[in-house]
Amino acid sequence: FYRAQDSPRYILGHGLEIGIVLLGLVVTTIFAITYPRINKIRDKMMAQGEHLKYTDQELSEQGDRAVTFRYIT
Repeated sequence: FYRAQDSPRYILGHGLEIGIVLLGLVVTTIFAITYPRINKIRDKMMAQGEHLKYTDQELSEQGDRAVTFRYIT
């Protein structure tokens, strides 16, 4: 990103780096908002006994889509 022809200000390089950092902040904020919501939905599903419909093996195979899986923020 930091080309010699852009020296000494490197506007392209700095702009791209700032853009990448901002994108990371936006994605992190989205995750911080969505993960607790997903966890609350899964808590309600657990209270309704949704996890009893599956064996331990089936829940394990579902991975992060399993009702018993919780995101940590």
